[in-house]
Amino acid sequence: MSNPLPQFISSLSKYYRVEDHYPLVKSVVADTPEAELRAQFDRDLYATGKQRYLTVRNRIVVRDKLVDFVHEEEGFTERVKMVMYFLFMFRDAPYRQFICEKVARNGKWRTEIFRDTKSRYFDKAGGHKAFTNLRQFLFQTGVPRTVAPMQRHLVH
Repeated sequence: MSNPLPQFISSLSKYYRVEDHYPLVKSVVADTPEAELRAQFDRDLYATGKQRYLTVRNRIVVRDKLVDFVHEEEGFTERVKMVMYFLFMFRDAPYRQFICEKVARNGKWRTEIFRDTKSRYFDKAGGHKAFTNLRQFLFQTGVPRTVAPMQRHLVH
């Protein structure tokens, strides 16, 4: 089976945070020509936002489930922040691989991986911050705790 996720390499730049990209995502009201959005936002903000959050087909930014969710929430809520942050991390192949192969391995969450201060998946610049942000994200959202009872149920 081919990989259904786009292969983006997301910058971990400290210059653009999730909240910086929120207005970009919120501005997509319907399928919109890419040129219209580029004209409204800083070039680099648009470029990183496109890599991290937008679905673009034939130079049209598609109103997808993320955009729908952002409009439904009606504000930069904690839920929006967490969904956008996770999408940003999951679209980047090395981070997706780390989540799928190291943290969630063989159907079990291995949170002990976060006892280490580094991982080879995070060797590039900004890697330590990405590693600690991912750890904070997973524990803040309770993902490992939410899945653990399900695992016990499936085993018994």
